[in-house]
This record gives sequence, structure tokens and C-alpha cells, in this order.
Amino acid sequence: MNNWLIVRLAIVALSLLDGVVSDHLVQPFEGAPAFLLLIVFGFGVVGMLIVVGIQRINPSSSSIWRYPSWSINPFLLREPLQFFHLGGFFFIALGTGSVLRSLYSEQSLNIALLFLPVLGVGILVGVYTCTLVFHSKMMKVQANEKN
Repeated sequence: MNNWLIVRLAIVALSLLDGVVSDHLVQPFEGAPAFLLLIVFGFGVVGMLIVVGIQRINPSSSSIWRYPSWSINPFLLREPLQFFHLGGFFFIALGTGSVLRSLYSEQSLNIALLFLPVLGVGILVGVYTCTLVFHSKMMKVQANEKN
């Protein structure tokens, strides 16, 4: 098993655990209207396009980026998609842990519990949108080639 896969899985597992044991994650958002979920999702997508777009023109950035993969070091400063790919899963796991805690403790489910997973999904959609928008920066992958 690849070492970076283990690191990524550990980070995601720890964020899930943090969501399960932390009760302060969604309290400031309780009572928020449902349409804010669309705003949070859009923030994830647009935020990725802006941040990665800046990195696209950054001369310190790698000339070619690899597609997001669980087997690549997520902390490569020269390949921002790897970090944000992990970040999306981090927020999904953290929010899922909060939902699980809420179900276990018999608290009422509310829209605020969905903010973190929706942000995570928005970030992941943004990451994959970046691979399309900035396709000239992406490594060309052969049909029969794997990461």
C-alpha cells in the first residue's frame, strides 16, 4: 500500500473522528436557512477556481500538474490540486462525523450539520472543474496508463 494513501486515509479518518467527538462545529450556524447550502457549495467551487487560477500563473508552481490522486503527496506546494483534493474529503468526513454524532446523541438534525460536507463536495467539484478549466496545465494521461 502506498504511504501517501495511508497518510490521506489517516487524515480523513481523524477528521471523521473529530466530527464525532466535537459538538462545537455547527453551533454558530444553527437556524440557518437552507439556501445557504447553495452558497457554501458555490463558495467551494468558485474558491477553488480563484485559488488554483492564481497558482496556475505562479512561477513557483510546477509546469505540469498531475490529476488528483490518493497516492500522491498532498502537501506538494507546487501542485495545489493535491492539497485541495484532500481538503475536500477532510470537510466531508468532518461533517459526516458531526451528523453521526447528532444521530447518536439524539439531537435534532438541522441544515447546519450539512454545511461542512456540502463545502467539501463544493471543493471537490471545484478541484475537478479546475482540471477542465486549466487542462493545458494538466499532465497528459495515456488511455492505458495509471497514476
